[in-house]
Amino acid sequence: MKLKIALIGISGYGKVHFTQIRNLVQRGLAEFSAAVVINPDQVQNELAILRKEGTRIYSGMDEMFADFSGALDLVCIPTGIAFHEPMTLQALRAGANVLVEKPAAGSTAAIERMMDAERASGKFVAVGFQHFYAREIQFIKQYLLSGRLGRVKSTVCRGIWPRDDQYYSRNNWAGKLAAADGTPILDSPINNAFAHYLNLQLFLCGEKFGQSAHAESVEGELYRARPTIETFDTCALRFTTNSGIRIQTMLTHTAAENDQPVIRLNCERGSVYWRLDDTWNIRSADGKVLYSGVVESPHRDMFMDVLRRVGGEPVFRCSLEIAKEHTHCIELLTKHLKPVELHQSAVRLPEHGQFVLERVKEVFEEGYRRELLPSELGVRWS
Repeated sequence: MKLKIALIGISGYGKVHFTQIRNLVQRGLAEFSAAVVINPDQVQNELAILRKEGTRIYSGMDEMFADFSGALDLVCIPTGIAFHEPMTLQALRAGANVLVEKPAAGSTAAIERMMDAERASGKFVAVGFQHFYAREIQFIKQYLLSGRLGRVKSTVCRGIWPRDDQYYSRNNWAGKLAAADGTPILDSPINNAFAHYLNLQLFLCGEKFGQSAHAESVEGELYRARPTIETFDTCALRFTTNSGIRIQTMLTHTAAENDQPVIRLNCERGSVYWRLDDTWNIRSADGKVLYSGVVESPHRDMFMDVLRRVGGEPVFRCSLEIAKEHTHCIELLTKHLKPVELHQSAVRLPEHGQFVLERVKEVFEEGYRRELLPSELGVRWS
């Protein structure tokens, strides 16, 4: 029997969900039953496809859930952070399983309410941290748990993705601490575009397969070059977990060129390397490559795994409990660190409004190599 799927939002990142659901439909695995579309003028091509395929189109959730209460197997929610909790709760009350985008919500309190609703509903919530569904990540986690590399001592990540005026003006919550009604958002590189990679570090350091590490403290620096945002656009952080693992993460949107995220784990008897859209490897203490492979796009695996889970298979998913550890880190850094305003160290390129932080790639590369924060390298941007 084909599983019935609904999608809330088909623009922005919703187009990724739209494409993946259609792939499932074309393979005869699912029915694209309903879609909520609030901006029809911007998605005419997608609307034409939905109408041709017989998908029921709604301008709001209430009408959709009134018509499909108890009849949907999965609701996909690729919407803004502030909407994740209320939309998830409504979908669960309507009897559907949920695939909600990352981060799960803007606060751990919201995620706990979502977990309560999940338990009460008898359904499940999967979080769209897509790399968790990648086969190489699951293999690496199992290998780490085997003990062959000994204990994980530390992990370090760096990533540079430029984001210009268009990115920050694409909605009314980019760079905001909270929505107009006070719902926490805490939007920033580490809680949106780069959220995947801190969450991967936490997951790979977890002591069980379905568990992430828990951070107890944070140190480091936050920087804000773009004066119109409330949070920050560069961060260099070191979390320490309750088991003593050091998790260093250096991320920025304030640069001229991309440098794809890379993660290294340092263990007692070896190391792990992973780079987005490139390769991964596991090495012994003497540098011998034990396993290696290519990092492939995980979206197809994510949707297939969620579909299999809907069908009753005990397939692994990124759970709300796992996602909560990432949000806990965001709350921790928000509580203990304040952004430094950049007036001298960053310049704005007039063509697209891209801010560029001086020497950021060089500093991040050295910090990655030596596991040191910029301030520990003698760099203090101002």
